[in-house]
Amino acid sequence: MRTTFTVRNRKYELVLEKREPGEGEKNHPFTASVSGQNGSPVRGTLQFTPGALDSGQKMAAAKGVSIDDLLASAGGRALTAEVLVRKLKPDFSFVVDHRWLG
Repeated sequence: MRTTFTVRNRKYELVLEKREPGEGEKNHPFTASVSGQNGSPVRGTLQFTPGALDSGQKMAAAKGVSIDDLLASAGGRALTAEVLVRKLKPDFSFVVDHRWLG
């Protein structure tokens, strides 16, 4: 999954790849690679809650769009909020819930 987002006139690209949750993990992890802030990608994890995935499925069906596009867009919005506050650090990890779906 891939999307772009812009923060303070700077364009970023987000690439997400689904991972299998570890034992005992309740959220669904995706490896995230963000390019644009300093030229080389910063890698980390976005953890989508079960509620976000359920809401995403319903929204995708209602809008006739791909769940992958909705999840990528939600991840971009969550990272936009973070990048406004601070630079992303390697191995970042953020939880993305249903509120980030648009």
